[in-house]
Amino acid sequence: MVTRSDAALVQSAARFDRVRRDSAWSLLRANQAPIVLAVLHANFVESGEARVPATVLFERIGDDLEALRVAGHELPQSPQRYVADWLDAGYLERRTGSAGTSGAGSGAGSSAAETYELSADALAALRIATEIVTPPRSVTESRLTTVMGQLEQLAIDTDTDVASRLESLTRERERLDHRISNIREGRIDVVAPDAALERIRDILLLAEQLPADFARVRRDVESLNVQFRRDIIESDGARGEVLDALFRGVDVLQDNEAGRSFGAFYALLINPERSAGLDRSIDDVLTRDALGSLKPAERIALRTLVERLTSRGGEVHEVYASLARSLRTFVQQREYVEERRVSRLLKQAQRAFGELSGDGSLIRPTGFTLSLSKAQLGSVSQFTMTAPDTERPPGLVDNPPVELDLDRVRELINESDINLYELRRNVDATLEDLPVASISDVLDRYPATQGLGSLIGLLSIGLERTVNGRAVLVENERDLVAWGDSGLAARVPTILFTQSSEEHP
Repeated sequence: MVTRSDAALVQSAARFDRVRRDSAWSLLRANQAPIVLAVLHANFVESGEARVPATVLFERIGDDLEALRVAGHELPQSPQRYVADWLDAGYLERRTGSAGTSGAGSGAGSSAAETYELSADALAALRIATEIVTPPRSVTESRLTTVMGQLEQLAIDTDTDVASRLESLTRERERLDHRISNIREGRIDVVAPDAALERIRDILLLAEQLPADFARVRRDVESLNVQFRRDIIESDGARGEVLDALFRGVDVLQDNEAGRSFGAFYALLINPERSAGLDRSIDDVLTRDALGSLKPAERIALRTLVERLTSRGGEVHEVYASLARSLRTFVQQREYVEERRVSRLLKQAQRAFGELSGDGSLIRPTGFTLSLSKAQLGSVSQFTMTAPDTERPPGLVDNPPVELDLDRVRELINESDINLYELRRNVDATLEDLPVASISDVLDRYPATQGLGSLIGLLSIGLERTVNGRAVLVENERDLVAWGDSGLAARVPTILFTQSSEEHP
């Protein structure tokens, strides 16, 4: 009797709880799941196109939405908006170029080089939904034969006993000799039509699962690339494990279980002899009378099987190669050194913030208001075009001239930006009384009308005048400058304004 572990049960529940955060789960639970699944299946599975250009996809989905609306479904958004939502939800992946990595962002653009494809989670959701809608009619002999044959072959291939291996090979030779003898005597065993259809459909069903495998491998290798870069940057020692492997010339993306598994798959796929043999087998199968009742879609799927596998496999292989080159460049050109420096600075800033956060509240009122210059931002889409035929502007009206209030203009300037004109005038007026003046001297005579903004403006003027010798920046010295009646003060670099280009100590 198998004993159940409570800890294993809890761990299993936690694993299944993580599934709820996957896009596959959210797609199956979505309010419009039937609509989304149908549209994605039609455009990426039934069409036989794993990757569809953006403009083509928008046009096709527009036609699909129109047909569904006629059938009574409430679908108020545009194709572009739905595609953007599915991209955000993780149902689609956007690519640029032939083998780019996933695009970031949530918009649905329309570049000529931009394409969309189903994510691994969307393919998983479609497979689950398809198996629910059209489950296998029965346990097939073909599947059982496949399982038994694989197990028998595995038992032989893992056997290290010489006598046992020779015995297995001898039995296999006897079976082959018996079949050859029967064929020479005219006794040929041909698979029944129903059994042949059963086998070919099991093959097609297995092939339908490969796109999800390709998408998952591609997603995993991209995640692995990010993880390796993070390990290199965050390594405390002079060289981390990943960095040391790269310096030794190891392809870290391929030197792991997933990489080796895909490498073996791709090597088998592009083997000229095996590929040519597979093409011949497909051609022969399609001419057999026993498979005459295959549906047109099944014939197309079988005919294009090698082409689709080679195309998707090549894309994943190119991603491997591209990311491996990028990772080597990241190391060989020592880009990681700067990334490490930035990472250390960020960590230092975070530690400093943590130390300072205990000295006071981050939301404590300071009693100070700083007026900043602002710009009104808006989108071009907010503007509406004027139709000359229906909207005519009113006739021109003569208005009397108005008096220009300079005080009001000055007030508006003060509210919108730092009044540098006023500050320069204050500096020059101070220098009429003093041969050398500091920022504090200027503020003692002329209060900061714009608070901290006036102080910033004086610093800017001082730095500007150091170029022509009318101010001096004293190295390694700072002044404590106060402004207003609030008691606010700041330590700023010591700048001395002068009446001429002569420098003062």
